[in-house]
Amino acid sequence: MNPTVSYATGVLTAFALVVVPIAWAATENANAPAAIAESHASLKAYPNAVITLKDPKTENIFYVESNGLRLVAFKKDGMIIWSVDLLEATKVTPKSGQPVIRHLKLSEDQLQVVFGKHDFVEVQINSGKTKYVGSD
Repeated sequence: MNPTVSYATGVLTAFALVVVPIAWAATENANAPAAIAESHASLKAYPNAVITLKDPKTENIFYVESNGLRLVAFKKDGMIIWSVDLLEATKVTPKSGQPVIRHLKLSEDQLQVVFGKHDFVEVQINSGKTKYVGSD
């Protein structure tokens, strides 16, 4: 295994076990500490952004990293399933709004993701494969 990938996986796993529960609580609580909102690009741009989502069937967690661009899927034990930078994967920069993820919604076997104000991406929950759907 590539040592860089191994290191990154270890760091992200540790990150998931410590930070994801904090971020989860922040998105569920309208009175989240200002420090969390200020440190996360999505929450800074869109205070009501949904940046964490749990699949009730698998208990996998989907989380937007603090840069607001990378979406990571974790198993319930904290292991990373996949990680994808949506703007890099789609090669699309939003024409309106901040270029960060602002909403996640689970639908069947995919995540529906909104970035910027009106750009939409579908992400397969098992693979992280992305498909730009368009904008309105």
